Amino acid sequence: MKYFDAHDHLQNYRSKTGTAVELKLAAETGVEYMLCNGTSPGDWAAVLALAAEHKGVIPCFGLHPWFIKEGAPGWLEVLEGFLARVPSCVGEIGLDGSQNATDPARQKAIFTAQLRLAKKLGRPACVHCVKAWGGMMETIKEEKPGPFMFHSYGGPAEMMAEFSSLGAYFSFSGAIMDKKREKLRRALMAAPADRLLFETEAPDADAPGWRGGPAGIAAVIKAAAGIMGKPAEELAALSLANGKKFTEHIGG
Repeated sequence: MKYFDAHDHLQNYRSKTGTAVELKLAAETGVEYMLCNGTSPGDWAAVLALAAEHKGVIPCFGLHPWFIKEGAPGWLEVLEGFLARVPSCVGEIGLDGSQNATDPARQKAIFTAQLRLAKKLGRPACVHCVKAWGGMMETIKEEKPGPFMFHSYGGPAEMMAEFSSLGAYFSFSGAIMDKKREKLRRALMAAPADRLLFETEAPDADAPGWRGGPAGIAAVIKAAAGIMGKPAEELAALSLANGKKFTEHIGG
């Protein structure tokens, strides 16, 4: 089987050796492409280097809502410069209403600016959303970006049809392995087949009992197959095709 890992952070491995080991294992597993997401200006160069060094690593550059304090004056122009240098996506960007998140107004302003940049450049966006689904729907409707993907989707199943009509893809992580996440599993079952993706969030793992490297995408898809009652081969092929469709215009 061949795989597409829709979201990881390879730059967060502690060493180049560790990254190389994980990417070798991913290649042996059949991972053809993966989206490596930057989260702040401090890691964009590392993401760029990883994409240059490793075939199949697609870079994504963005300012994550957890790191908005790192958005120094001129950050948006720097971001546009990175995006212009290489075929890439805008991400990881988004909104976060969790307890540890700060400054909702600035979050929205930064998120909106990046959505507008993605639209200007014709790039897809990789979006983070936690406990901010109403605000997310409002912003997406206002900005009308091009294709965008919710990474590790955790929103209501009932919102998926409308989000899909606005250009959304839905990526599911190892969190689906948690049997307590019934709401998440309902969302997985409701995802439109032509917008369904899977991810590892490597080097982190969203559920206990599985290895959080990019090769772990095989375990995520196997778990999804069990939940959905579909062959793992079918889901792997479907998500790979959807991933290629999502990224087909990243060259501008």
